[in-house]
Amino acid sequence: MKISMEKKSEAERKLNIEVPWERFRDEISQQLMRIRKGATLKGFRKGKAPMELVRRIYSDDARQDAVNSLASEAVRSALAEHDLKPFGNPYLTDVKSDDNQPLTLEAVVELEPVFDPADYSALPLDKPLAEVSEDEVESFLRSMQERHGESAAVEESRGLRDEDIATLDFVGTLGGEAVKNLDVKDFMVRIGRSEMVPGFEEQIVGMKAGQTREFDLTFPEDFANRDIAGKMVHFTVTLKEIRELKVPDIDDEFARSVGKFETVADLKETIRGDILKMKEEDSVKELRRNLARTLVEDNVFDVPPSLVDQELRRRVQEYGENMLRAGMPNEKVREMILANEDHLKKTAVEQIKLLYIIGEIAEREGMKAGEQEVRAVVSRAAARTGRKVEEVMKEYAEDGTLSEIGFNIVREKVFDKLLKTAKIRDVKTAGEEPAVESRPAKKGKKGKK
Repeated sequence: MKISMEKKSEAERKLNIEVPWERFRDEISQQLMRIRKGATLKGFRKGKAPMELVRRIYSDDARQDAVNSLASEAVRSALAEHDLKPFGNPYLTDVKSDDNQPLTLEAVVELEPVFDPADYSALPLDKPLAEVSEDEVESFLRSMQERHGESAAVEESRGLRDEDIATLDFVGTLGGEAVKNLDVKDFMVRIGRSEMVPGFEEQIVGMKAGQTREFDLTFPEDFANRDIAGKMVHFTVTLKEIRELKVPDIDDEFARSVGKFETVADLKETIRGDILKMKEEDSVKELRRNLARTLVEDNVFDVPPSLVDQELRRRVQEYGENMLRAGMPNEKVREMILANEDHLKKTAVEQIKLLYIIGEIAEREGMKAGEQEVRAVVSRAAARTGRKVEEVMKEYAEDGTLSEIGFNIVREKVFDKLLKTAKIRDVKTAGEEPAVESRPAKKGKKGKK
């Protein structure tokens, strides 16, 4: 048997295999013997059918089994010689298996990544600073004020202006034909809130109730509906009614009406605390995302292409289902998937790399998911659904959820350890001055290399 190996990438090898006809013929015979032992043919006891009959019925199966067996043997031998660990089974290409001729074939085998994790003992990480400005408190307070307001029709004959609530009938046409979803009755919009396509509100400001106005509007190039993106649409708009929002004064009485508060100051303090809590939670999430990004950027290696394809299919399916649930039509979903395919593939690769990195660090640090830790997660899931723990454990073991739970536990242990030894820098969010102070977290034991 002749075997040569070609490096396609760090994660793939191509093997060119040639097997002498005599060896191939003997392997076919062995496969026929194996098939004969398990074959039950009419008129013969199991395993007792004449070999000639077995050959006539199962020759193609035996030949294919012989090809697979010899290919597997060659792959094992070649990988062992080069100390490489395969991922999954090889796939065969360009197979030539004629009688009285050497068996020749190409086998492509994917490899498990082999790498030493980059130093993770003191990773530099940015963490958004959780701060609440007075403007944010006031903005939230105004939104509460508006939610407790009541709208009333404008009786005076005046033009539409900012902050008014307009009730519209409108139709958009392209080439004289009505555009789908742009033929709308009794549509309500708050002027000045940028709820419509850019330029629409500016065209109707100043209209009076009962008036109709026509105008052309060019849609943005990146508009979601690709049929009209970048195109000029003709609109006919009728303003049916103008309403104003009457809001209560923000005073102590208002504070008491919205909750257990004595003063506006009490209400503001609670609002500030709620916003701060939300920002702190978001800050921790972003810190963990930064940790994941840093691990992926610091560790350069290839991952098995079939694993990427599998993860990409999962992400595409999830992405598509989310858009369908949001009411997007099928053709638009397919268009969006194609437009975002590169990004989805990039995130798939990053996710797979992160799984390998976490697994490698966990092994070096001796981190595992304990049986009781896994059971505790399953118990909570069983309690939420009113089912028995053992029943859920069995189901999760069969569908792979148990392994996923175990990995999630290990991942949290790895992340917790790395965050304890990371050098974390508090940074202002976009639009604010960056923080200059750095603060190392508590020092921990250096990670193994």
